[in-house]
Amino acid sequence: MNQQSPYPGQQPQQPIEPQQQPVAPQQPGISGMAVAALVLGVVGVTTSFVPIVNNAAFFLGIIGLVLAIVGLVGINKGKKRGRGIAVAGLVLGIVTIVVVLATQSLYSTALDEAQKSLSSSSSSSAAASSSQASSASQAATATPAASDYEVTIDGVTMGTDYQGAPAAIVTYTWTNNSDKATSFAVALMAKCFQNGVQCETAIVTGLDSNYMTEIKPGASTTVQLGYVVPDTSDITVEVTKLISFSNDVLAEKTFSLA
Repeated sequence: MNQQSPYPGQQPQQPIEPQQQPVAPQQPGISGMAVAALVLGVVGVTTSFVPIVNNAAFFLGIIGLVLAIVGLVGINKGKKRGRGIAVAGLVLGIVTIVVVLATQSLYSTALDEAQKSLSSSSSSSAAASSSQASSASQAATATPAASDYEVTIDGVTMGTDYQGAPAAIVTYTWTNNSDKATSFAVALMAKCFQNGVQCETAIVTGLDSNYMTEIKPGASTTVQLGYVVPDTSDITVEVTKLISFSNDVLAEKTFSLA
């Protein structure tokens, strides 16, 4: 029944219905994989310079790298947030692996040089009575050593990185002329420049890079590395030794992307 107003001439008031507040859509949570990759990357980088301990840092870098890639896949699908965290973990994982390999190679080279120095001193002391043997030993020591590594820049193809950005994929062929097994990552440093600016390394899925594959003395292999290219300008690729006081360029080549 309609309620009559107790006051003549006034309309009865209608009941006020409560207004419903709009429900804000829930944002996806931050990727746990990305956070774990960042933590492992930070720990790996801080311990990558410490001898013996950096053996564990190497595995932390690999695990962090895998977690970062898995996290990025989930973030790209919209299931999680935290792309910046995942990318930071990815970069730190790569830095950890490279630093560990370079540091261990440097320590190994230093030990080899110390051992050779001790061996040379012992030989010189034993042959002090023979001037001919001493002269031959000095001549052998003065002979310059051949280059430890040879590398050629074979070509470039265009592809995309894991985010779909254009990437230049450069193919290298290198030969290990040193006296021990090593990898491209430990022995050489490859850089790509476009418009005078160094290009960032591109993460290209399914790339058969052989970047960290060790080869024995005298063996050769092919390596592929990707670089992010902002436009189709020419690129210049150069290769130097990873650890060198002279920074001599072992190979250099310019490619047209147009």
